[in-house]
Amino acid sequence: MAGSPTTPGGSSGGGATRSAGPAPRLTFFKWTEATIGAFTAVTPKEGEVYTGPKNEIEHIQVALGIDKAKAKGDARPTLVYFHWPHDDTPNGKLTTTICTRVLDDEQAARWSKLFRCVQIDMAETKAKYAEMIGAGKGPSFVAINHDLEVKARIDGHKSGAKLRKSLEKAFNAFPAYKKQIRRKMVEHKKMIAKAKRLEKKKEFDEALELIDEIRFGDIRVHSEFEKAFSYGQLLAQKAERHRAKER
Repeated sequence: MAGSPTTPGGSSGGGATRSAGPAPRLTFFKWTEATIGAFTAVTPKEGEVYTGPKNEIEHIQVALGIDKAKAKGDARPTLVYFHWPHDDTPNGKLTTTICTRVLDDEQAARWSKLFRCVQIDMAETKAKYAEMIGAGKGPSFVAINHDLEVKARIDGHKSGAKLRKSLEKAFNAFPAYKKQIRRKMVEHKKMIAKAKRLEKKKEFDEALELIDEIRFGDIRVHSEFEKAFSYGQLLAQKAERHRAKER
């Protein structure tokens, strides 16, 4: 799609101590673990104010941390991973493949940064509630909004590249959020240009502060991230040499 985010260069795969192509591994999935247990309606005593979930929908939202995300103004969709125990029959084998190989993919992990990632323990979660948010028969993923509407379903892939493509497609299912991210991408381009102007004035620390917002941020699926990553390394070296001269 013209104007849509593009995937940065570099090959997939690799672990914490290995490399993803010519560059070191930079990004990993960050899951919040959750279970969705039984919901029990609570009737507050006279004079008391009950602030907990009032129905099953709110119960699920609380379990997934969506209530806190809404309170913070966090616009990210929630990526739910329906995770089964690795020794489960028949779902454990595919879950193990996903956890040990598929999620160990740099490019897929970069797309995951645009979501709130929540891993549900299917052994402890009520099947009814998992089904309400799109759980299938085995390990899989869904992308949902704050109202628990399923916007994208992702099968339990055995390939990190396929997961990356599915996450990109899921991201595109949230047009309003996508517009926000694209505006930030444009801003990143301006920030890099400003950093270069500061560098020419030998204001290296100020320039590095701008670049660090990009290279250590969550938007890593555009070319400006790649530029900021390499440029930030150069700026850090220049800033250190400049400080050494002034000592």
